[in-house]
Amino acid sequence: MDTPQVISTVQRKYILDLLKQGKRMDGRGFLDFREVRIDDDLIPKAEGSASVHLGDSFIITGIKYDVGTPFPDSPDEGVATCMAEFIPFASPMFESGPPDVEAVEVARVVDRGIRHGDCIEYKKLCIKAGELVYILFIDMYVMNHAGNLIDTGAISSMTALLTTKLPTAKIEDGKAVWNGGYMLVPINQIPLSVTFGRIQDYVFVDPVIDEELVLDGRVSFAVNEKGQICSMQKSGEITWTEEELIKYSKIAVEKVNELRNKLNLRQYVPKL
Repeated sequence: MDTPQVISTVQRKYILDLLKQGKRMDGRGFLDFREVRIDDDLIPKAEGSASVHLGDSFIITGIKYDVGTPFPDSPDEGVATCMAEFIPFASPMFESGPPDVEAVEVARVVDRGIRHGDCIEYKKLCIKAGELVYILFIDMYVMNHAGNLIDTGAISSMTALLTTKLPTAKIEDGKAVWNGGYMLVPINQIPLSVTFGRIQDYVFVDPVIDEELVLDGRVSFAVNEKGQICSMQKSGEITWTEEELIKYSKIAVEKVNELRNKLNLRQYVPKL
């Protein structure tokens, strides 16, 4: 007998029975997020940092930088890249070693929201076109996995970026040297995401880990402050119709706007 499969089947039936009654395991409504708790600027040696709890899901994000050459097709733009590391003690499902598929997915989905959400003004991260630009490393560390790491990571990454102070540079003898000042990361938009889980015909936001383990499918939308959907990620075997995706994309815009207004992430921007 496959014990995990039996437990999963029993758990799925329990969760499905609740959904049929219009209920969820933790008492939330279908469109309710868990409580968000944020601490900023907690890593002294990072340029910016934030820890975010979404319910019991917990991610710490740190921002580091380097000065390097730009990409050939964008010689006057800086670079930002995301990484996610699943710490083994965060979940019995995590193991030491290279990032697995889920870690890569979290990093790429958060990265796409930032990259395509008109978030960072990359041209302002240019020191000398074609030669030297700022390269930002957005490193997410999952400390506890209780479900919905994509939305947790998006909040944590954006908060960390908003807290970041970069040493300003000048060119001397062809090299970038610190001129004694600091600059903030030039943030234009604050993209955040909302993830919908689906079991049969029941769709709900911000799935917890027990719900995630028995989902038929999942879809995440990243939305910027203009109300534009800047990325979408679907996973699972279930099919979503065009009408369903349009419906939930509109709900996503509403939910992200509510979340963004509630969190007021720009309050974490430091003074120079």
